[in-house]
Amino acid sequence: MRLTAAVVALAIVVAACTEQLTTPGTCPTFCPGGQTSFRDTVLSAVPDGDSSFTGYLAGANLVSVLASSGGQYGENRAVIRFLPRGDSVLVADTNRAFTVDSMTLQFGIQARDTTVSNFVLEIYRLPRTVDSAIGLDSLDALMTPANLLAEVSNPVGFSGIFHVTFSGDSLARLAFAPADSEILEVGLRVRADGPTAARIGTPPSGTNAPTLGTYVTAIGVPDSLKTTSKTTISDLFFTVGPSVANTPSSLLAVGGIPVARSFIRFALPPYLRDSATIIRATLELHGDQPVIGIPADTAQLVANTLLADFGEKSPVIVGLGGVATLLPGTQDVSIEVASLVQAWQGSAPTPSIIRLALSQEGGTFLFPVFRSTRSPGGAPTLHITYRPPFAFEGY
Repeated sequence: MRLTAAVVALAIVVAACTEQLTTPGTCPTFCPGGQTSFRDTVLSAVPDGDSSFTGYLAGANLVSVLASSGGQYGENRAVIRFLPRGDSVLVADTNRAFTVDSMTLQFGIQARDTTVSNFVLEIYRLPRTVDSAIGLDSLDALMTPANLLAEVSNPVGFSGIFHVTFSGDSLARLAFAPADSEILEVGLRVRADGPTAARIGTPPSGTNAPTLGTYVTAIGVPDSLKTTSKTTISDLFFTVGPSVANTPSSLLAVGGIPVARSFIRFALPPYLRDSATIIRATLELHGDQPVIGIPADTAQLVANTLLADFGEKSPVIVGLGGVATLLPGTQDVSIEVASLVQAWQGSAPTPSIIRLALSQEGGTFLFPVFRSTRSPGGAPTLHITYRPPFAFEGY
């Protein structure tokens, strides 16, 4: 009986100690104690550690070219050049000469201002030598009635694909001279009852890519093989607009033409860099003014961290960052960037720098400009929610 009583007494003591293991201040050898706590802090960007750079995008990467007729959009013209059509068609394993029955131009409007009545897209034939170095005035001088290929009224709603077909007498407008080398280049201009604008698709946009279709009759083949077609895609596309004044150095520009990107540096304090768990991080940007663009159009503002710091040409870690959607009228922007900030921690951190860019660089009227550390107010900040390790008191 005495042995049994002793065992019971020992069990009670052990149970009592076990129950107290979660009590702060008890059993310090085994338990850190305390409850999980979460804390917030706001980091300001490093003074003068934020800046903008321009001149990034090659024309071959544009997803849209822009056309507009003044007002808030400014004056812009779109230029598209197609690859050589060639002077023969392959029929039954042999290249054959052909006669042209009809030709079709296809364009995709990705977005246009539908708030203004009587929208018209003007299509002009240009010399095939026109390139992106041409100025707006020089280009407009080539867009004369004699060079007008077609005027298309309200071709689509807000967006869509449309075709312009040339046959019979109108086919002569697309006849090639020897100097053309079977290359067609066109300029696009818009007009309406008031200032208006449109974004027109390019090959990188996929299904909105412009094409030139030629329907032909091959010469010297059986009747069943005579009719065929050739499709030509564009190899050069760009927007021509007025000279744009440089953004003041006190502001951070993202997008526009020429394309700008911005870099923002932060100093992550040791208590966040070494052992805290980042739960949430929000980049807060304050616009200098509301963003202007085609009503209901959108653009994506992308925040990435850098793989290495090489200044304006620094490579980014794709997919590690955050995205915010811009609409006309957007001014202040918040982007969730927890995964990006987490990459700044540990034994091999990435540079604590955020790069801002638009996913539709050079192909949108939406052009955000944010305040910097050199502005009177509204510098970029990071709002971070974190958990200290083991909730040690005073950490």
